[in-house]
Amino acid sequence: MITTYLSEKPPQNMARRLLKQGVMNSINLSEERMKKLLFTLLLTAALALLTAPAYGVAWNYYNFGSSIFDGNNNTSPVFYPNGVGYLPSPGLGGEGGEKYDIEGLNFAYDNAYLYVSVTASFGIGVVSTTYARTFAEGDLFFGFDGNKYDYAIDVSASNLYAVKTWNYIPPNPPVPGGYGNNLIIKNAIGAYDISTGSNLGGIDETYTPYAALESGYLLPGNGDTYIKEYRISRSLLGTDLMSHSSITFHTTMECGNDLLEKSYGIVPEPGSMILLGMGLLGLGASLRRRK
Repeated sequence: MITTYLSEKPPQNMARRLLKQGVMNSINLSEERMKKLLFTLLLTAALALLTAPAYGVAWNYYNFGSSIFDGNNNTSPVFYPNGVGYLPSPGLGGEGGEKYDIEGLNFAYDNAYLYVSVTASFGIGVVSTTYARTFAEGDLFFGFDGNKYDYAIDVSASNLYAVKTWNYIPPNPPVPGGYGNNLIIKNAIGAYDISTGSNLGGIDETYTPYAALESGYLLPGNGDTYIKEYRISRSLLGTDLMSHSSITFHTTMECGNDLLEKSYGIVPEPGSMILLGMGLLGLGASLRRRK
């Protein structure tokens, strides 16, 4: 409004009155201030856009939207000693539980694939400064109808296995700082990686770091955020997904400082429900005819 008004020539009498009152100088001064203020606001907005955290995730296989973290964030189903309780353990070196945190899991499927995402504070492993080593991530296990270890993704090789045997987290030594010597925790953790099984074929996987999802920068051992995505062809399973009522996922890391287990119900596909309904209708009609 001010700029538009100043671009017009006021009536002569009004201009004289304004000059007498010293208002014209004030308006011109306000215009300069407005220009400077506008420039400052634009510059601030541009800098904010450059530095603002990007919380959106660029999904590669399936769009899970903003579902990045879930109830597993900063919690663990395993009770750790020394006052930590049901939290990702900070380990014997007290490095902090955040960087050992497995923070969420998503699952979806369509006619061709299973889609899984795992959110964690580490990529292929947790870097320990105390023990000068990297604790490797565990394989991703899953099974149907209450079983957890029917299948496993060998995350280091991007292959799907039908599991025959699996390994617990290793003892200390050879892995210093881990919970492999604590029988209660070791048994509670369960499977760490696959030992033997049948290689069913390759799967798609990709790991993406997101600096803006956590405080600090993406430095080894800093407790950052990685989105791990997996796409598994249903043809590799050797079983009809729709014949099962639920699926359970399980993953941990070499030191055993956290565990994620999560189950989903398997909902029959719409086509299957229609066929089932038609079958029931046909059965009812047949029974009525017999009567």
